[in-house]
Amino acid sequence: MNNFLHQIGWRVYRAVHANGLLADAVYSGAYYYFQITRRLAYRRAKRDNITPEELGHYHGLQNGGNLQTGVTNICNAKCTFCAYPKVVANKTLQTGVMTFEIFKRAVDEWVAMGGKSLDLTPVVGDPLVDPGILEKVDYAVNQAGLKNVFLTTNAILINKNDTYKKLIDLGIAAVFISTQGASKEAYEKIYGVKHYDEAMSGIRNLMEYNRSKGEPARIVVRFRNHEKPSAIIRSPDFKIYIQPFLSARVRVNYTVDFDNWGGTITPEDMSGFMKLRKLPPALNLPCMALFGLVVRHDGNVRLCGCRLIRNDMDDLVVGNLRDKSLQEISRSPEAWEIIKGFYSGKRPETCRGCTQYHPINRQWLKGRTENLAAANHEETSINPASY
Repeated sequence: MNNFLHQIGWRVYRAVHANGLLADAVYSGAYYYFQITRRLAYRRAKRDNITPEELGHYHGLQNGGNLQTGVTNICNAKCTFCAYPKVVANKTLQTGVMTFEIFKRAVDEWVAMGGKSLDLTPVVGDPLVDPGILEKVDYAVNQAGLKNVFLTTNAILINKNDTYKKLIDLGIAAVFISTQGASKEAYEKIYGVKHYDEAMSGIRNLMEYNRSKGEPARIVVRFRNHEKPSAIIRSPDFKIYIQPFLSARVRVNYTVDFDNWGGTITPEDMSGFMKLRKLPPALNLPCMALFGLVVRHDGNVRLCGCRLIRNDMDDLVVGNLRDKSLQEISRSPEAWEIIKGFYSGKRPETCRGCTQYHPINRQWLKGRTENLAAANHEETSINPASY
């Protein structure tokens, strides 16, 4: 039954993404659909009204969640929809590359906690800028045993030293590609750099090599599109570089609306088909994004790996991996004070005007309680003291 539904879903997806007019209609309608579903989600969260007392026991990092290791916060693009070029221009971002020592410590602790997924994507920056990225992928997948390791890249460097081959051969689970479209002119306008040819060639090479190996990795090209989907679907470069390799494991999608990076991105930064997401109501409930951790390149640990305003050393930083463990940091008074502050309307600066806000609800809490119960059962089952 699941396989049947999967096949039906793939056929519907393929029909939408092969027809320009249909894709335009679906993605235009999705903008309003998401507005409605978000409003319903906020109403549900307000109705559920999870209290600090209910939440207190479940606010730490859990093995069913996801850990981010921001291997570098340096980027090789200057996207108009991203805060990165602005914080670089303002000289407020302290950039660097994560040492293998810090990366290994984060991964080892995460695996010891039962963690299964690892995201190598920083808050800002491109992970392939890190010269040690392949060593880190190898360690996480083949030595630490994490089966769901993935990253998001603009693909500018994916051809360099056959990186696209090595990522697949090392066993990466998924590669998400952020690119503009299939037009050099639009790419240079939105991404702010002249690397269109390298990116498109790299995307094709990655897809082609992945197919030659039986598609072990999931690949998704996420268009941050200035044009309508139909313009991309009909473009010669899309038909040459991307369309021949689309499958149930290799897909594309288009950006319905863009986040404002806490107010850093404004309507003036949007152009063409691009739309800015509307600011949601500020409920006195914590955001779901606060319950994951991102390890910065220097070992500082931050709640929320989604967004920043001026830098990633802000009031969401709650500790450093050199001083405490991931578990200790995630359950620290500093982390809890930030989360609990939402109940009284006290939010970190980055969160005050963020359109990525997703308030917690009871279904979300149920998932966390079930994860914790499963983890406790597993720990008891393998603990000799329990016999």
